[in-house]
Amino acid sequence: MQAPRGSILAEPGWYISAQQPEETAAEEWSPLLSNELHGQGSPGVSFGFSVFNLMNAIMGSGILGLAYVMANTGILGFSFLLLLVAFLASYSVHLLLSMCIQTGGGGRHHNNS
Repeated sequence: MQAPRGSILAEPGWYISAQQPEETAAEEWSPLLSNELHGQGSPGVSFGFSVFNLMNAIMGSGILGLAYVMANTGILGFSFLLLLVAFLASYSVHLLLSMCIQTGGGGRHHNNS
């Protein structure tokens, strides 16, 4: 099945630039960011969700880098480096928790009366 000569084949939903509908042309001139609130039902993103998203990005890039490290160091070198990094991470969490306990920043409120 061939298209008639001079016609252009396009998938449904795709428009050729010369045949754009009116609403698409109006959307092109609308600003990407506006000062208006988008609606009363969308409160935005919480701080906790932002931290979770950042942690996912950091851990995801770290996990993707593990294959490269293993390919360049071998199984024994990789195992040693993985255990070393796990120990350092555990020690840093231990230091953070001990400082929280020493400074009283663990979320506990002390009553000095």
